[in-house]
Amino acid sequence: MFFHIHFEFTPENRDAVLKRFQMSGAEIPESIKSISGPWFSATLLEGWGVIEADDARALGQLLSNWSDLAVNHAIPVLSDKEVVEITS
Repeated sequence: MFFHIHFEFTPENRDAVLKRFQMSGAEIPESIKSISGPWFSATLLEGWGVIEADDARALGQLLSNWSDLAVNHAIPVLSDKEVVEITS
């Protein structure tokens, strides 16, 4: 299953988020595949990515690693092929 990940952080947390990201990357568990991203806004206060995950625990682990500094959103998304399949 594919998920659009959106993360937001406050100006007060920006430097801590960027430092952690520089030191450890996105810390993606092995059972999750990064499809695109992470991408950051020009303000460096939010970002996006698309991942593939079949394990809710791994997704929770990924997001909880950043929940002390960021608000994370994980939205299930469909590919264009899947949309055609379910709407035909």
